Amino acid sequence: MQRGGRLYREPPPEEVQPVVRLRGIGKSFGPTRANDAIDLAIAPGEVVGLVGANGAGKSTLMRVICGLVQPDEGSFEIAGETIDFTHYSPNAALARGIRIVHQELSLCANLTVTENFMLEEPAPPLAPASGWRSRFRERARRETEEIFPGVGLRLDARVEELRIGQRQVVEISRAAATGNLRLLVLDEPTSSLDAGRSGHLREWVRNGAAKGAAFIFISHKLHEILDVATRVVVMRNGRVVWDGAAERTSVATLVEQMGGHPPAVPAGSAPVARQAENAAPPLVTVAGVAAGLNFRAGEIIGLAGLDGNGQRPFLHAVRRAGRRGVAVAGISCAAEPGFVSGDRRGEGVFPLWSVLENIVVGGSVRRNLLGIVSATKERRTVDPLLDRLRIVGSRLDANILELSGGNQQKTLVARALMHGSRILLLDDPTRGVDVETKQEFYRLVREIAAEGALVIWYSTEDAELLECSRVLVFRDGQVTRELRGGEISEEAIVACSFIEPGGAGARGSQAHAGPSFVSRLVQFAPAGSLVVLLVAMVALNPETATPFGADLLLSAAVPVVLVALGQMFFIGGSEIDLGIGPFAGLVSVLSATLLVAQPFLGGLAILLALAVYAAMGLLIELRRMPSIVVTLGASFVWTGCGYMLQPTPGGSSPAWLTAAFNWNVPDLPTSVALIVIAGIVAVLIDRTRAGVVLRGFGNDARALRQLGWSAAAFAMLRYAIAGCFAAAAGFSLTAINTASDINAGNAYTLLSIAAVVIGGCELLGGSTAPVGVVCGAVTLSLIGALLGLMGISTDYNAAVQGLLLLAILGVRGAIRLREARA
Repeated sequence: MQRGGRLYREPPPEEVQPVVRLRGIGKSFGPTRANDAIDLAIAPGEVVGLVGANGAGKSTLMRVICGLVQPDEGSFEIAGETIDFTHYSPNAALARGIRIVHQELSLCANLTVTENFMLEEPAPPLAPASGWRSRFRERARRETEEIFPGVGLRLDARVEELRIGQRQVVEISRAAATGNLRLLVLDEPTSSLDAGRSGHLREWVRNGAAKGAAFIFISHKLHEILDVATRVVVMRNGRVVWDGAAERTSVATLVEQMGGHPPAVPAGSAPVARQAENAAPPLVTVAGVAAGLNFRAGEIIGLAGLDGNGQRPFLHAVRRAGRRGVAVAGISCAAEPGFVSGDRRGEGVFPLWSVLENIVVGGSVRRNLLGIVSATKERRTVDPLLDRLRIVGSRLDANILELSGGNQQKTLVARALMHGSRILLLDDPTRGVDVETKQEFYRLVREIAAEGALVIWYSTEDAELLECSRVLVFRDGQVTRELRGGEISEEAIVACSFIEPGGAGARGSQAHAGPSFVSRLVQFAPAGSLVVLLVAMVALNPETATPFGADLLLSAAVPVVLVALGQMFFIGGSEIDLGIGPFAGLVSVLSATLLVAQPFLGGLAILLALAVYAAMGLLIELRRMPSIVVTLGASFVWTGCGYMLQPTPGGSSPAWLTAAFNWNVPDLPTSVALIVIAGIVAVLIDRTRAGVVLRGFGNDARALRQLGWSAAAFAMLRYAIAGCFAAAAGFSLTAINTASDINAGNAYTLLSIAAVVIGGCELLGGSTAPVGVVCGAVTLSLIGALLGLMGISTDYNAAVQGLLLLAILGVRGAIRLREARA
């Protein structure tokens, strides 16, 4: 909107002190100018709708406001205070009441809802936090219910058990829980919310603005912007091109200001092969959720209804039926479908690969395993899709994450079309995509259908389904209504979404079954394996059940348990330490030599070794070095230092150290007590606030950095904890053997990794299981004794340990596959 040839802006009244004011903000990433001379002021009580095509610079500007990006030029004020960008960080933004809800969710999937709320308040690693769990649980309950009434989230459920819509509820509620909230940035907050939850959010924003808080609401759903915003700011090519009152504009005007154009074909009038419905054989036949449905070539089938009512399971059932060639859940599919997910980060892109690699990976399963991959040939294969999808060919070698969300989605569409499938499955593909890209996508879908393909399309935006030839409305996993032709309208879809199948009472669409009973039962596999092994040993030799016999057998398990618990904290951070065994050996040597001859010097040397061990974490984090490489190199250092101090086995155990590992309690084997104590300490550490954050870094370090947690500080803490467990293992070796050998700990490295995996931990993702790790370590250490009782050579010890590991992994894999298919 122009007045006298000048850009029309309607800034907040000058007498009101803005919450934030930006002047001349500029930011470049290489040759790309993301922000260019941007001026923006936001007053208390304002709801600013920020719109623009993907790549317009919206996210970069918001990251500047929230301390995640330092601009190249410009100035920034918060409540009149000029901000020094060199000292401005997410922590500083939070302290001033500024928070952001990212488009790509920043939740840690391995943590519970309550624990994710705790992450919103960054703290130092050793900060006291008694009673934090109950405090954040109450905060989570209060905030989720205040913003989304009746949502009914299970606060002790892990986020990975929630649907994507529920995760977005958690993300929004967590950011809103900031006590001194001045400005909340909502970046595509409704992309995974159904109409009801979206309405609740907009109502909460209006109420918050009435109380004086300011909001920036970013969305490609322009009708939502006009519904909630008091003011709209339009960005294009890194600049602000329009700024005015929401009531003075319209969707058409905003699209035009963003550089878009009205669709050439009105929504709902897309040409589809309606005659094929009676002529062509069905490509998909449904006899489950709605018996008697047939989908044929040329159709665009829309899946509607409130989020979480069975649309996604239906899509995945069609996908599996096409891949396996057999009916799945009553669904038969005549061809292998192409699939496009709206969850780009979770199910779509490979973040370390280029654009080209992300496209061609779809054809890898059809390639000869021994065939040679030719980049030139792959480019020729992709070329026909570039113009059709309007993907810039010069960006094929760029990392996929360098593209905007809309262009990443185009890449996923290109992957699905690579092998010319006759069926295309779309799982909310335009989530977080700008208006112009959506129009391109609608055009593409119409072309694909017109060429004789079947398109099955799930969308959380009812307006998109006007492009379909038929719409199936889901409720509680069943199709409650089929709309055709002129029956399809937004009003009809919304009305049908609330129809109960078979007259059943209403049920919340946000419920989640959680892990199955069998899956929970498998969590006890480590303890079960240990019990079976102990029963077998007692049956072969009853003396093993006596305190003396148990102590004799389990004394060798103590160092294994300690090293395995240390390794667990590494694997909980998605790392592996290949030097933890040699480090335990070095501490054993130090305790048997220097600690005996010169106690002060020996104690100082052990503390120095622990400090160096913790500093490795800082080095790895700051230099972005692979931990597996650094710890492998460190293992040679530990071994070399041990040989310098003690070339051959020998030395002696200090009297106090021997007493510490050989005290007597009637009828209680010392080794059992030590193992139990070690397990309890590990559980307590894992349950602390710092332990939760360590697991969070193992799951999504990027998210925690964005929230303001210090990655360097917690990396040092992780290595310090693991180093203490390894040092305790070294002390136990000296006390139990009354001497030391630098090679005594070498075997514990791989044994500890096996114990952690057997104990129920994953090598990636931030999972820990202290009790399972203890059971796994004890089981592995007792296998040799069991073989001896059975009269079998202990030469088979390693083989039996490996078979046990493979058996447990096989059972877990089979259960996961079964649950995925279900």
